[in-house]
Amino acid sequence: MNKNDEFLKMLKGREEFLVKEIEKREKRLDKAPAGTLRISKKGKTIQYYIRRQTEKSGNYLKRADQKLILTLAQKKYDERFIRLAKSELKHLRTFVDHYSTQIRGLALPFPWEIKKDMDIAEMTDEEYVHYWQSMEYKPKKIDEGVPFHVTARGERVRSKSEELIANALFSHGIPYKYECPVRLYNGEFRYPDFTILNLRTRKVVLLEHLGMLDDPDYIYANLKKVREYEKSGIFLGKELLITAESQKMPMNTRVINAFITKHFGN
Repeated sequence: MNKNDEFLKMLKGREEFLVKEIEKREKRLDKAPAGTLRISKKGKTIQYYIRRQTEKSGNYLKRADQKLILTLAQKKYDERFIRLAKSELKHLRTFVDHYSTQIRGLALPFPWEIKKDMDIAEMTDEEYVHYWQSMEYKPKKIDEGVPFHVTARGERVRSKSEELIANALFSHGIPYKYECPVRLYNGEFRYPDFTILNLRTRKVVLLEHLGMLDDPDYIYANLKKVREYEKSGIFLGKELLITAESQKMPMNTRVINAFITKHFGN
């Protein structure tokens, strides 16, 4: 879901909220007592009066009339809410009726060989994915003789679990890059296992898979890595996500699919 779709969803949610609240408050007004509440402030003292029809000041309400005071206050609020909500609802529906997303498709006819260098204000999701995936980068080299696994997309990864993650992202249609370098605060480069494009926000999220949680030295080294990410403005749970496993609790497809659905909505 792109930002335009999220915007329309937000407006639809606001419309549903207003309709529901108007209906609820109109039903309550049908049962409300006659008269309106007048609130008078004299210094630190607040006094309440009930006015009926053409009365100017109204009749004083005692503290013993607290229930009536509250009912009249709610009535006063509901009447004002309904008036303002109906006005907002009218403008909201007019805006939605005239809202257009045609700008998103303006660049579609242009070939990528020139479009990639043009200043495009807004792309469709498909265009943006193509643009993001086409950005060249130099992944970390897998040395000769080192065991590797091949993903459904045809790339080499270092472990079976990384193959599972890559294949799950691919099957969910989520754009990713494997071991794409990121510069840290100190100028050094790190190669996170996966750099994932979140299409809902059009921002990237780094995913590190920790595959040896049985090893204390491995845990320490990766905790240090997380701290270096945080010093670089990449925070766990926001720009950085982690999957993990141990020998007794290995990664599986069900776990990674649930993880992807939770964080990327697919």
